[in-house]
Amino acid sequence: MARIWSVPEPAEVLAVELTNGAEVQVRRHGNPAGPRVILSHGCGLAADMYLPYWLLLKDSVDLLVFDFRSHGWNPEGDPASLNFPTFVDDYDVILRSIGQRFGEKPAVGVFHSMSALTALLFEQQRGGFAGLVLFDPPIQPPGRNPEDMVYISEHMSRGMRRRQDRFESHDDYIAHMDANPAYQRLRLGVSALMAETLLRPDGEGYALRCPKEHEAQIYEYFYGWSMQIDTEQVKCPIRVVGSDPTTSFSFMPSIDFGEMVRMNYDFLPEATHMLQLEEPERCVEITLQFLSEVGLL
Repeated sequence: MARIWSVPEPAEVLAVELTNGAEVQVRRHGNPAGPRVILSHGCGLAADMYLPYWLLLKDSVDLLVFDFRSHGWNPEGDPASLNFPTFVDDYDVILRSIGQRFGEKPAVGVFHSMSALTALLFEQQRGGFAGLVLFDPPIQPPGRNPEDMVYISEHMSRGMRRRQDRFESHDDYIAHMDANPAYQRLRLGVSALMAETLLRPDGEGYALRCPKEHEAQIYEYFYGWSMQIDTEQVKCPIRVVGSDPTTSFSFMPSIDFGEMVRMNYDFLPEATHMLQLEEPERCVEITLQFLSEVGLL
């Protein structure tokens, strides 16, 4: 199968040393004279997988992308470090390292799911972004029963541990993804891009770059941490873009209209949790509009 999507070589790569001996590779693409945008991914995924979205964005912005520990370009990490307090620490180190290497200027974070939750925790506890564009962040409505959230987290964690994690070839993975109803709205060629960015050679076949046990561990506490978000403590401008709330696994911040206004919330009709890979043009339009609204474009 001919590849439709091909990840370009970054202009520069910055190796950032983290705690516990971990290291992440921050890649620079795009226009260094443009506003700075820092992008990362959802649980078990990789920043390069979002190419259909950020390829449309990169000529307008100074784009820096990175993967979480045990994801994407990075080696498998210590499972003990795969937790949200550590991820928040990592954001602090990564932001400072980017400023030291490429010069200080305001940075807008563009994050999805797991990385969006981490960004909200980071802003709530420390702060450092000039703004956030968050795609389908897992924020829970106030008053949600904690026992419900424990059940959801444990259910998703068990599901991750049961998932297929080895494939004979990229074509084997592509067929597996194309048969999954949850991914029917992906743009043409994205399942092949996922194979390219989410798999690594392993023996005679391929394995997930983020081991399913690592992904399951993150999900185990995913929704517990989502209940710690207090949007009133997040001081930078925010734009939240959700999936269609009538689809499964969608984000709806609250029935409280005031909170929806504060988070500048909207959703994309018919889009699922993978909205940046289903509606990349619309997602880029929203991102550029936000950059203009905060005075960076």
